[in-house]
Amino acid sequence: MSDVATTLATADELFAPAKRRYKTTTMPVSGKTVRIQSLTERETSNYEAQALAKSGSLRLGRLEDANRRLIALCLVDGAGNRILNGSFHVAKIAEWDSADAKHVYRECALHTGINTDEVEDLVKNSENVTVED
Repeated sequence: MSDVATTLATADELFAPAKRRYKTTTMPVSGKTVRIQSLTERETSNYEAQALAKSGSLRLGRLEDANRRLIALCLVDGAGNRILNGSFHVAKIAEWDSADAKHVYRECALHTGINTDEVEDLVKNSENVTVED
């Protein structure tokens, strides 16, 4: 057994407000640089819950635009203000070059800790469960 001293977090440290993390990435096709922010656990849970109806079944329409919704949640300006909001911008992202959209989505998912395999599995398996639009 190791006698290495470990400093354990206190409750005050655990519940201190999270500081946003930021990163920039350049879209491979358009060459535009975007800034991505981290999400809180509440924001991540709300994002994930939007794919489920109140009955607990999957909402196919919300799964289909899950990548675009995550992009809209994460893209911010230099001051940390979201630059995209609402279904209008989510729909507009659908017109991006797919390589740009996939790149930004992957960077957002990686930065926020969202497991892209879980989202892809939900989409693939949505044919086997009750689906609501």
